[in-house]
Amino acid sequence: MLRSRLVKNLLLAAAMLLLGYAFVRFFLSQVGPGRPSELAAVVAAPPSGYEIVELGEMAPARAAHELGSLLAARPGRIGIRFGTPRASLYWLADPAADTLEERAAGAAGTRLATTWTGQVRRRLDWAATHGGDLAAPGLAPPERRNLYH
Repeated sequence: MLRSRLVKNLLLAAAMLLLGYAFVRFFLSQVGPGRPSELAAVVAAPPSGYEIVELGEMAPARAAHELGSLLAARPGRIGIRFGTPRASLYWLADPAADTLEERAAGAAGTRLATTWTGQVRRRLDWAATHGGDLAAPGLAPPERRNLYH
């Protein structure tokens, strides 16, 4: 009797272990393989075809003045990269398409592109004297898009 009780308890323990193992395997198969090992982010980088000048940390008004000077000296697609306390920015000027694009990488990871169309030099002159605001009055409003999509 004692022997059959011991065998019964051992079989019950083995069955419980087998059920526990099966449950864990089923649960893990439903959760999935986990996260990939590579970085999950959008890299803040300009599109190809732009000559980029690194300016370091500076105020947007000064950056607008610098980009205006570079645009006057160089006829092609030119961009600047500078930083503010809140974001890392690229300002990309394309005189042939008459567009100005801002690519912003916020401290929280947000990547946003804003494109202004028309009168790039006028916008930069306005921004140089108005705190770096590229939305000059009387000109077309910007188009914004999230760079994750």
